[in-house]
Amino acid sequence: MAKKIRLNDEQWNTLQALFEAHTQKLPTEAIRVSERLRSNGLVTSDREGSNFLTEQGLRRLSQGR
Repeated sequence: MAKKIRLNDEQWNTLQALFEAHTQKLPTEAIRVSERLRSNGLVTSDREGSNFLTEQGLRRLSQGR
């Protein structure tokens, strides 16, 4: 089983915002992503600068707060 990364409120809200933006097909460039989320492999971005959750980020989000 993978270790559950502890997130503060801001990091948790960022994951939720990215997920909601993806499901509603909204742009994600304006969502500020902390370096901690990137370094833990939860969030990445494409060449155009759009942020998105990785599979690991989706799994962490599904684990709940």
